[in-house]
Amino acid sequence: MSAATRPESMRILDRACVIVHQHVTTVYPPGAPLPRTKHLALALRLPVKHVHQGLLRLDSLGEIVLHTGNVPVRLGTREPHPRDRGLHGAVRDRIRAGHYRPGTALPTGLLGEEFGLLPHHVQRALRFLTMEKTLRFEEDGAYGPGHYVPAGPMGAVA
Repeated sequence: MSAATRPESMRILDRACVIVHQHVTTVYPPGAPLPRTKHLALALRLPVKHVHQGLLRLDSLGEIVLHTGNVPVRLGTREPHPRDRGLHGAVRDRIRAGHYRPGTALPTGLLGEEFGLLPHHVQRALRFLTMEKTLRFEEDGAYGPGHYVPAGPMGAVA
Protein backbone atom coordinates (compact mmCIF):
# COMPACT_ATOMS: atom_id res chain seq x y z
CA MET A 1 0.00 0.00 0.00
CA SER A 2 1.55 3.30 -1.05
CA ALA A 3 1.57 6.36 1.17
CA ALA A 4 -0.98 7.97 -1.14
CA THR A 5 -3.49 5.12 -0.72
CA ARG A 6 -3.04 4.69 3.03
CA PRO A 7 -5.85 6.02 5.18
CA GLU A 8 -5.25 9.47 6.60
CA SER A 9 -5.45 8.04 10.14
CA MET A 10 -2.46 5.76 9.41
CA ARG A 11 -0.40 8.64 8.04
CA ILE A 12 -1.20 10.68 11.14
CA LEU A 13 -0.22 7.76 13.39
CA ASP A 14 3.04 7.30 11.46
CA ARG A 15 3.88 10.99 11.88
CA ALA A 16 3.06 10.81 15.58
CA CYS A 17 5.35 7.77 15.97
CA VAL A 18 8.18 9.69 14.28
CA ILE A 19 7.63 12.62 16.64
CA VAL A 20 7.67 10.33 19.68
CA HIS A 21 10.82 8.59 18.43
CA GLN A 22 12.67 11.83 17.77
CA HIS A 23 11.66 13.27 21.13
CA VAL A 24 12.60 10.19 23.15
CA THR A 25 15.94 9.61 21.43
CA THR A 26 17.04 13.24 21.63
CA VAL A 27 15.73 14.29 25.05
CA TYR A 28 16.29 11.18 27.18
CA PRO A 29 19.76 9.64 27.53
CA PRO A 30 20.18 5.86 27.84
CA GLY A 31 19.03 4.64 31.23
CA ALA A 32 16.76 7.62 31.77
CA PRO A 33 13.16 7.04 32.79
CA LEU A 34 10.53 8.42 30.44
CA PRO A 35 7.43 10.24 31.61
CA ARG A 36 4.19 8.33 31.70
CA THR A 37 2.36 8.12 28.39
CA LYS A 38 -0.25 10.69 29.40
CA HIS A 39 2.40 13.25 30.38
CA LEU A 40 4.42 12.60 27.22
CA ALA A 41 1.25 13.07 25.14
CA LEU A 42 0.58 16.39 26.84
CA ALA A 43 4.16 17.55 26.28
CA LEU A 44 4.09 16.54 22.60
CA ARG A 45 0.49 17.70 22.08
CA LEU A 46 -0.47 14.35 20.61
CA PRO A 47 -3.31 11.96 21.39
CA VAL A 48 -2.45 9.47 24.14
CA LYS A 49 -3.26 6.52 21.83
CA HIS A 50 -0.75 7.79 19.23
CA VAL A 51 1.98 8.28 21.83
CA HIS A 52 1.24 4.79 23.17
CA GLN A 53 1.62 3.32 19.66
CA GLY A 54 4.90 5.22 19.24
CA LEU A 55 6.18 3.82 22.52
CA LEU A 56 5.15 0.29 21.49
CA ARG A 57 7.15 0.70 18.28
CA LEU A 58 10.18 1.93 20.23
CA ASP A 59 9.86 -1.08 22.56
CA SER A 60 9.72 -3.43 19.55
CA LEU A 61 12.84 -1.79 18.14
CA GLY A 62 14.68 -2.20 21.44
CA GLU A 63 15.01 1.56 22.01
CA ILE A 64 13.00 1.56 25.25
CA VAL A 65 11.58 -0.90 27.77
CA LEU A 66 7.86 -0.84 28.49
CA HIS A 67 5.95 -2.86 31.05
CA THR A 68 8.74 -3.16 33.57
CA GLY A 69 6.36 -2.42 36.42
CA ASN A 70 7.76 1.08 36.52
CA VAL A 71 7.90 3.91 34.03
CA PRO A 72 9.36 3.26 30.56
CA VAL A 73 13.15 3.46 30.37
CA ARG A 74 15.37 4.34 27.42
CA LEU A 75 17.91 1.64 26.53
CA GLY A 76 21.47 2.21 25.38
CA THR A 77 22.43 1.36 21.80
CA ARG A 78 24.37 -1.75 22.86
CA GLU A 79 22.01 -2.75 25.66
CA PRO A 80 19.79 -5.76 25.05
CA HIS A 81 16.10 -5.58 25.80
CA PRO A 82 15.47 -7.28 29.18
CA ARG A 83 12.83 -9.62 27.70
CA ASP A 84 15.42 -10.88 25.19
CA ARG A 85 18.08 -11.94 27.70
CA GLY A 86 16.79 -15.51 28.04
CA LEU A 87 16.94 -16.01 24.29
CA HIS A 88 20.40 -14.40 24.11
CA GLY A 89 21.80 -16.72 26.76
CA ALA A 90 20.21 -19.81 25.25
CA VAL A 91 21.50 -19.09 21.75
CA ARG A 92 25.02 -18.41 23.05
CA ASP A 93 24.96 -21.58 25.17
CA ARG A 94 23.67 -23.65 22.27
CA ILE A 95 26.39 -22.34 19.97
CA ARG A 96 29.05 -23.16 22.58
CA ALA A 97 27.59 -26.64 23.08
CA GLY A 98 27.58 -27.29 19.32
CA HIS A 99 23.79 -27.51 19.11
CA TYR A 100 23.86 -24.73 16.51
CA ARG A 101 26.85 -25.36 14.26
CA PRO A 102 28.51 -22.88 11.88
CA GLY A 103 26.30 -22.39 8.83
CA THR A 104 23.18 -23.39 10.76
CA ALA A 105 20.10 -21.23 10.34
CA LEU A 106 18.37 -20.47 13.60
CA PRO A 107 14.82 -21.81 13.99
CA THR A 108 13.34 -18.40 14.78
CA GLY A 109 9.73 -19.59 14.97
CA LEU A 110 10.60 -22.32 17.46
CA LEU A 111 12.72 -19.92 19.51
CA GLY A 112 9.80 -17.50 19.66
CA GLU A 113 7.50 -20.23 20.93
CA GLU A 114 10.07 -21.49 23.44
CA PHE A 115 10.71 -18.05 24.93
CA GLY A 116 7.21 -16.65 24.57
CA LEU A 117 8.32 -13.91 22.19
CA LEU A 118 6.39 -12.56 19.25
CA PRO A 119 8.14 -12.79 15.86
CA HIS A 120 9.15 -9.12 15.86
CA HIS A 121 10.60 -9.51 19.37
CA VAL A 122 12.65 -12.52 18.21
CA GLN A 123 13.95 -10.38 15.34
CA ARG A 124 14.83 -7.62 17.83
CA ALA A 125 16.79 -10.11 19.94
CA LEU A 126 18.57 -11.60 16.95
CA ARG A 127 19.50 -8.14 15.65
CA PHE A 128 21.34 -7.59 18.92
CA LEU A 129 23.15 -10.94 18.59
CA THR A 130 24.01 -10.02 14.99
CA MET A 131 25.35 -6.63 16.09
CA GLU A 132 27.71 -8.37 18.53
CA LYS A 133 28.68 -10.87 15.79
CA THR A 134 27.37 -13.95 17.59
CA LEU A 135 25.13 -14.42 14.52
CA ARG A 136 25.00 -13.02 11.02
CA PHE A 137 22.01 -12.27 8.83
CA GLU A 138 22.18 -13.75 5.34
CA GLU A 139 19.70 -12.63 2.73
CA ASP A 140 20.70 -15.53 0.45
CA GLY A 141 21.52 -18.16 3.07
CA ALA A 142 21.57 -21.88 2.36
CA TYR A 143 18.09 -22.20 3.91
CA GLY A 144 16.79 -18.84 2.73
CA PRO A 145 16.95 -15.45 4.40
CA GLY A 146 17.68 -15.72 8.09
CA HIS A 147 20.09 -15.59 10.99
CA TYR A 148 23.01 -18.03 10.76
CA VAL A 149 25.83 -19.11 13.01
CA PRO A 150 29.00 -17.73 11.45
CA ALA A 151 32.02 -19.91 10.79
CA GLY A 152 35.42 -19.25 12.36
CA PRO A 153 36.27 -16.57 14.89
CA MET A 154 33.04 -14.65 14.27
CA GLY A 155 31.05 -17.60 15.60
CA ALA A 156 33.19 -17.86 18.71
CA VAL A 157 31.32 -16.57 21.73
CA ALA A 158 33.25 -15.23 24.68
